[in-house]
Amino acid sequence: MKQKNKYRSEWECPSNIALVKYWGKKAPQLPLNPSVSFSLKNAKTKTTVEITGSSKWQTEFLFEGKLSQFGERIQKYIDELANDEKWMNDFSFRIESSNTFPHSAGIASSASAFGALALCLADLKKQVTGKKAETQNFFRQASAWARLGSGSACRSVYPQFAVWGKFDEMPDSSNEFAIPVSENIHPDYFTLHDAILLVDSTKKKVSSSAGHQLMNDHPFREARIKQANNHTREILKVMKTGHHEHFFKIVEKEALSLHSMMMTSEPPYLLLHPNSLAIIRKIQDIRRQTNLQVGFTIDAGPNIHFLYFEKDKNEVHRFIKNELLKFTENGSWLDDQIGNGPKKLKA
Repeated sequence: MKQKNKYRSEWECPSNIALVKYWGKKAPQLPLNPSVSFSLKNAKTKTTVEITGSSKWQTEFLFEGKLSQFGERIQKYIDELANDEKWMNDFSFRIESSNTFPHSAGIASSASAFGALALCLADLKKQVTGKKAETQNFFRQASAWARLGSGSACRSVYPQFAVWGKFDEMPDSSNEFAIPVSENIHPDYFTLHDAILLVDSTKKKVSSSAGHQLMNDHPFREARIKQANNHTREILKVMKTGHHEHFFKIVEKEALSLHSMMMTSEPPYLLLHPNSLAIIRKIQDIRRQTNLQVGFTIDAGPNIHFLYFEKDKNEVHRFIKNELLKFTENGSWLDDQIGNGPKKLKA
């Protein structure tokens, strides 16, 4: 939308949950290993960016109607992007953002936030320059820009499943941007649900950024990179055949490997709580005792992501309420599912 020397764009973008984890990076925000994720349906960030031609260049950021400390990170991000994107230097930026989920909900808010912001910026570039990119190139541009704000954000600009990181068996894969993966996937995986069990909503003692840096000198660094490549190969193959037992085995091994790397870093750190382990054991127990096809994953925090298929929803919800909520913070949990990706809103 253009009005005099003013342009506006509005997008909503989901968060995502990694099945194969990205852990460790090199400049400029490139992954040490490939990762595989799926985008969520309900956990989204809505962002509006309005730019106005101005000789006094500035960035204003509002989160849910209020000035936010996150604005400093946004300012730095815009400044760095403008070094290459010269058109940005002619405008002042007003950015308004809001989430559909609480900041402390155990969901990667930076992934949805930078995904939405990058989509707005890619859209604004088209408006300002008058150069239209092909759909594939538009989303790859947005993915690459999102990556510079938050690594995992590059996967959020796609619906359903995405792969980020150079992977020899996928010629289009790249460290610069993520690519969508949807062909020849068993239909069950398009019904995945993610029940987020909130064990602790307080801020992590060690940030993900700091955790990534500890991978540089980690004694198991090369073994982890090899494992992630093998798991990427295996999980993509399993998702075509629909071998659910093996799928959850890989996903859980990935989650535990992530936390093993944290616990064996220098200095070591532990983000799991006793209640996190109690929930994991309960999930493993019900899988052994019944025919339920379920599993778990964990991001860099104490909260558990309980994965299951749509066909088992009623039984899983009973199990959560009867057996798992006593281990969560005030009985808190969120139920989400695989989603159809970002959406451009009427600006």
